[in-house]
Amino acid sequence: MAKILIHVQHLLGTGHTRRMAAIAKALAARGHETTLASGGLPLPLDLGHARLVQLPACRAKDAGFKTLLDARGAPIDDAWRAARAAATREVYAAAAPDLLMVELYPLGRAMLRFELEPLIDHARAIPKLVSIRDVPQRPADAKLGARLAALSDFAAVLAHGDASFLPATAAIPELASLGARLIHTGYVAIAGAPPTDAQAGRDEIVVSVGGGAAGEKLLAAALALAARRAGPDERWRLLAGDGAGPRRTPGPFVTVEANRPDFPALLARARASISQAGYNTCVDLLRARVPAVLVPFAEGNEREQTIRAEAFVRRGLACGVTEAELSPETLGAALDAARPPPDLGLSCEGAAQTAKIVERWL
Repeated sequence: MAKILIHVQHLLGTGHTRRMAAIAKALAARGHETTLASGGLPLPLDLGHARLVQLPACRAKDAGFKTLLDARGAPIDDAWRAARAAATREVYAAAAPDLLMVELYPLGRAMLRFELEPLIDHARAIPKLVSIRDVPQRPADAKLGARLAALSDFAAVLAHGDASFLPATAAIPELASLGARLIHTGYVAIAGAPPTDAQAGRDEIVVSVGGGAAGEKLLAAALALAARRAGPDERWRLLAGDGAGPRRTPGPFVTVEANRPDFPALLARARASISQAGYNTCVDLLRARVPAVLVPFAEGNEREQTIRAEAFVRRGLACGVTEAELSPETLGAALDAARPPPDLGLSCEGAAQTAKIVERWL
């Protein structure tokens, strides 16, 4: 048994932390004493026997990712940064890890440099791994060289995708310079809760927007479309985000509710899915194999969801609508064109595979 420390930070959506929680659970299931240090707003997480440490929480103010806000919604300052860095040092000291895994840094999370650089320095005598999505966000060209050079401090970069379908180099070709240190683990699926209602989702159009912080445009278009189409033969269910309460619905054949812990089971019973193209949602689609429409989030400089959605469309796994062309009409046309996807045999066992890969350095 080894001691493993994982550091993760979600800023807008919640996918990063849920993915890392699944990996922590898989490591703990193999007998390792695993600690997940989370710096985002608190979430209910399925960690199995892994331990959660909640750091002083922060989030992004908006999709520009330029300003961090603390748990009270105030911009963070130097005193907050010092307290956060101290808390992370304390977690490291208490965990006394044999291996450290950090999410994205140094390829991303530059705003947390004040905390992560000291953490990495403390861990200089142990193996360190970087965890990234299938589609990492490309840093600005002026910063890319320095961030790639900083990867020399790490034993490997674990990309949670399938190289034959969508390699990490599709977003950052320069990652090819890592050679065998770039390892694709397969997709990491998040286990959903058991179904709470066996009929929910059955033969319904299910609309979801992940954590909900960036899905208002999609929700508005879907609500307008549901108002036109919903009836006894076409029922709609809209999941409005984490913690979202009931909102006005356009009729008796449309349900609007907060996100559900049994979402994967609900999706598997659906007639079709309409969603953004976040990592966790797309993995759920790979498993559910229902007709799908993807509307990738693309505000600011975000390209991650667009690249992923394009791969899904290219391989016949979904129909796509860009945010720029999103309307009830374009959404309806894509929904009518969506068909059951082919089985491409893509692995969704990335959590268990990551745990096995991590053991190479223990």
